[in-house]
Amino acid sequence: MIIGGIALVYVDWIGHALIAIISLLVMVHALTTGAMLRGRIKRSSGNLFKLHRKSGIYFGAFILGSFIYGLWIRLEHGEAILSSIHGKLGVAILLIAILQVLPSLILKNRARYRELHRIMGYSLASILIIDAAWGLYNGVTAGIKTLVLIHSISGGLAALVMVWIILEIRYPVDRSLARARLASYLAVFFVTAGCWMAGGYNYLTVYGSQVKPVILAGLYPWAHEIIMEAKEHIFVFLPIITFALSISLYTLDKDTFLGNANSRHALTIVACLALFMVLLMFLMGAIISSAGNTGMEA
Repeated sequence: MIIGGIALVYVDWIGHALIAIISLLVMVHALTTGAMLRGRIKRSSGNLFKLHRKSGIYFGAFILGSFIYGLWIRLEHGEAILSSIHGKLGVAILLIAILQVLPSLILKNRARYRELHRIMGYSLASILIIDAAWGLYNGVTAGIKTLVLIHSISGGLAALVMVWIILEIRYPVDRSLARARLASYLAVFFVTAGCWMAGGYNYLTVYGSQVKPVILAGLYPWAHEIIMEAKEHIFVFLPIITFALSISLYTLDKDTFLGNANSRHALTIVACLALFMVLLMFLMGAIISSAGNTGMEA
């Protein structure tokens, strides 16, 4: 019903993107409950297996719906689904989702399948983030710009890693601090190399001379005057916050991490702030790219 409603309202890539975003949210829930079942993070109350099973079914349904919707859009434009990397990744995601969900519903003895199920789940998360970022920038830029694509994918992966950090802090077990540290190092890498360096280089070499004048002369000059100006300030502070989070996790000892709820609460706030900034930059980038594309078509 949700997919059908979106399809009735949006008949272009926006509907496809909305379904993909919902899929990402369901995926996070499935990963969280799965990690709790495996004891990787602290268990919460409730029937976790039932919740994980439902999340998996819903996730598979949304992936299938997103694929069909994307296929429909491609066919309307006379394009083959495998003619783009985004389409090929979509096929791979669908196949992995089927291989992950169906056996877990059919097999009675899942013990021998659990490790493969876990590996496919974590792999699927990364591929889905990359494909979502790729598809979004295909939609708003009408073509791939390499630096923008790297910037976008890095932001998506940084957001995924931030969610990982938050879960490790919120539901701590014996090895949570070590995993949170590892995740924070990855966050620093994605934010610094992808968001900061690739994005900054694109801003200095391409945006200022080619895109900015088009936006200012187009229908949506506020995309630069307001959105980009705000993004520039977030751009400066995001790596600092990410570094601060990583350093805090590195210097914190395990006993304090596990025993001091106030410390974990403070770390959670910082991680949530970083996640919010990453997602906000992602949204701002989409608006700016869309405004630039509209200006070029005008």
